[in-house]
Amino acid sequence: MASATISADSHICETPDLFTSRVDRALRGQVPYCGADDKLGEAWHFPNGMVTSLAAFASAGAWQGKTSSAMSFADVPKGAWEPTARLREMEADGVIAEVLYPSYAMQLFSTITDASIQIACARAYNDWLHEYCSAAPGRLKGVAILPTADLNLALAELRRISAQGYVNVLIDAHPPASRYYDNPLWEPLWTELESNDIMASFHLFAGTAPVFGGEEGSGRLNHFLADYTVAPALLQRQLAMMIFAGVLERHPGLRVLCVESDCGWVAHLLKRMDHVYLRKGPRYERHIRSDMLPSDFFKRQIKCVFQNDRPGILTLESTGSDILMWGSDYPHNDSTWPQSQQVIEEMFRGVAQSDRHKIVYGNAASLYGI
Repeated sequence: MASATISADSHICETPDLFTSRVDRALRGQVPYCGADDKLGEAWHFPNGMVTSLAAFASAGAWQGKTSSAMSFADVPKGAWEPTARLREMEADGVIAEVLYPSYAMQLFSTITDASIQIACARAYNDWLHEYCSAAPGRLKGVAILPTADLNLALAELRRISAQGYVNVLIDAHPPASRYYDNPLWEPLWTELESNDIMASFHLFAGTAPVFGGEEGSGRLNHFLADYTVAPALLQRQLAMMIFAGVLERHPGLRVLCVESDCGWVAHLLKRMDHVYLRKGPRYERHIRSDMLPSDFFKRQIKCVFQNDRPGILTLESTGSDILMWGSDYPHNDSTWPQSQQVIEEMFRGVAQSDRHKIVYGNAASLYGI
C-alpha cells in the first residue's frame, strides 16, 4: 500500500547556459557549458577538458536496453529544469516532496582548480536553484553546492546562502589526502555549519579525488564497473575519519548526510568502528574524550540516503530506522522513477510500518520542515 513519500535524494539537471549566462563576463570562457559533442550528441564540457554525457544524469525510466550514452538536451525530462513540470513528474511517482541535489555541477569539485571560479559557479548555481525551488518551496527543497578549495570564500558563500534559507550544502565528498576531514583546517567550516544549523552532504561522485581509474592514471573507464561498485567506500572513510578525530564530539550540533551510497554497509561499519576503537584504541592516540562509542556519534549525527537496498533494510535491528532516508535519485540513470512505489513495497516487505514511515517520510520531513 502506497504511503506518504519524500525523496531525500533527487536531482535537477542544469540548463545548458546556467553558468555562462550568470557568471561575470570575464569568466565565461572558463566555466562549464552544455554543447555539441561528436560522440555524445550534446554533452557537458568542463574547463579541464572532461566531457560528460547527459544520459547518466537524465535517463530515469528509459535506461533499459541502452547501449549508447548519446543524448540531446531536448530529451532531458522537462521537470529536471522546469519546476511546474517537476511537480507533475513527482505526482506520477507518488512523491509529495523532494530534496534536490545538483547533477553536472557535482563535478565542479574535480574539474575546476581555480577557487574563485569554483565559487562563482557555485553562486550562479545556488541562485538558479533558489529560483527553481521558489515555485513550490514546501515541496522542493534545494541543496546548495559549496566548493571549499578556498575556505574563506566558502564561508562567505555559506553565510550568503544561509540568508536565502538553505539548510543543506553539498561539500567535497572525497577530498584529496591533504584535506581529509580529520584535518584541523576544517574546524571553521564545522563551526559555521553548526552555528547556522546547516547540514553537510557527502554525495557519491561529488568530490575532488578521482573515483574512476585514479590510482592507475589510465583513464576512467578501464575499471568502471568495479570502481562504480565500491565507490561508497570513499564516503565511509571520510565519515570514520571524522568520528575517530573527534569532529562530531566537538561539534554535537553538526549534522552530516551520506547520500546515494546505499545503506547495507552501515550496520557492519557501526560494529567494526566500535570493535576497532575498544580493541585497538588503547595502542593509538584517542581523540574521543567522552565515554561514547563511535557508533553513538554516527547514530546521533549522521543519516544515510539510499534508493533500493533490501539488504540494508534487513539490518534495521542493528542500525535502527532513525538514521536512514529513502530517495528516488530522479532523473538519474539509477533512479527508481517511475516505479518508486513498487520498489518501496518490495523493499519494505515484512518491515514494521513505523520504521517504513520514518525512512520514506518522517525523517526527511523532520529535517527539512515539510
